[in-house]
Amino acid sequence: MLLMWLFGSLACFKFGVEGFQSRYTSIPSKPTFSHAGNDVTFTWRYHLTHSDRANFKVVVFGIWMNGDISIPLVSVLRNGSAIFYSNRVSWLGNKTMASFRLHKVSIDDDRVYGCKLDFGAFDVLDSVRLTVIAAPQIKKSKNHQLAQVKVSEGQSVVIPCKVTGNPPPWISWSQDGRVLQNSTRKHDLLINSAEEHMTGLYRCRAENEAGVDKYDVLLLVISCDHQSGDVAFHAQENKAKTQHNLDGLSKFHAQATLASTLVVVFALFVIFGAYFFFRYTGARNKRPRKYTKMPQDEQARSLLGEWSSFTDNGAKI
Repeated sequence: MLLMWLFGSLACFKFGVEGFQSRYTSIPSKPTFSHAGNDVTFTWRYHLTHSDRANFKVVVFGIWMNGDISIPLVSVLRNGSAIFYSNRVSWLGNKTMASFRLHKVSIDDDRVYGCKLDFGAFDVLDSVRLTVIAAPQIKKSKNHQLAQVKVSEGQSVVIPCKVTGNPPPWISWSQDGRVLQNSTRKHDLLINSAEEHMTGLYRCRAENEAGVDKYDVLLLVISCDHQSGDVAFHAQENKAKTQHNLDGLSKFHAQATLASTLVVVFALFVIFGAYFFFRYTGARNKRPRKYTKMPQDEQARSLLGEWSSFTDNGAKI
């Protein structure tokens, strides 16, 4: 019984060790360097034992974090079919090699990547750091016009210079060719108390092992005298404009008052003229005839007289 137990233990140990003998035979350079805009290839060669080959499930390439692949980019199954989670990654491997190509890398791709051979019961893992080398790039205006910064005399001002690049570029500042700040990691230039003579052209120069970039800024320091003169000039100009507007308003008001008065007088003239005209006409046409106070014979003679008058004129009653 003891011999059988020993034999079984040795067999289990042998097969267990064989199951974990699969390993990488070659790995990518650590770290791996690439210039921005280029393609970079990661290649792992591996050896699988007979038993591990039967249990092999998938090989995964992705972003490495906390000792494992946190964001898979490509998964290649045992039958060779690949599942892509990014259109910037391609599969170049075979049964003994896991090879992946990352296209057109940028500074954002500067991170750790990993490869995992998944056998179900265990994994074979490896990671590599990708360092992307990028020349300095200073953010400039879209229309490529010269940037301007204005500040009042005696006040502090910050002249900005936003730079990207890897390795982090060294920054230097100069004014009209005179060096003000040399070989620093600080991007912006701080002027604590601006003076009028500081007006001029300032240049930001960013440099690393991949290249150089430059950026010009025009600083305008406005003196107190100029500000006072400008304020007085604008105040006098505003006063003149105000007086001109008031004069125009008074003239327009006078003209409007005269026109209104003439309209009222004309309306009153028309009203009173119409009133007296209709009053006179009505009085003439509707003048009462005092027949009731006249004797009948006199009334008859009066009517006859009126009739004679109408007939002579060709009128009718």
